[in-house]
Amino acid sequence: MELFKNFSVRDWLLFSGNLCMFTTSLLYIAWWVAVFRPGASAARFISAALLIPAVLSGCAAILLFILGVRIQSGVRPVVPAGGILIAALALYVLLFAVSRYFFRRPVTSELFIMILWAAGELCALSALYTSGRFGIPEALSLGLLIFAATITGFVCYLRYYHLDGTTSFVDGLIPLAADAGVIVVFLVLHALA
Repeated sequence: MELFKNFSVRDWLLFSGNLCMFTTSLLYIAWWVAVFRPGASAARFISAALLIPAVLSGCAAILLFILGVRIQSGVRPVVPAGGILIAALALYVLLFAVSRYFFRRPVTSELFIMILWAAGELCALSALYTSGRFGIPEALSLGLLIFAATITGFVCYLRYYHLDGTTSFVDGLIPLAADAGVIVVFLVLHALA
């Protein structure tokens, strides 16, 4: 078993983007635990020391995904990145309305982050499938994992303000852990492809 076999520039950019996304997830989880764990009293500098690098790592991931997806492969993608981003925007508007008007949930940045994460992962997945790095089984498996993590995240997002104490803390932690788990699977499959 050989890791990173015949990795192209596109592969390295997308793999590095997912490494940055995984780093973002770990930092965000650490921030969540430090700030929202029942009884936690993290100082502002600890919160900032975790959240600022998380945001910077997330921005780096987005940049690396954009660079990797934009590399021309000579093959028309099955699902173009532009189509994924338009669908993500439409989904965000729909979920915004559902959460705000049907569930009376205050809309927070987590909804945007959740959809942005899914869109980025799907763009990377589409690029890797189009370039032949992933076959149908890998693409379907990762697509289903991304979908499941996003649905899980949205359900937890809707429930969060109706919960208290440890239950709300765990509810907020579940989507972060799910996304991190999906990224690990993505990284392993990509390294082995």
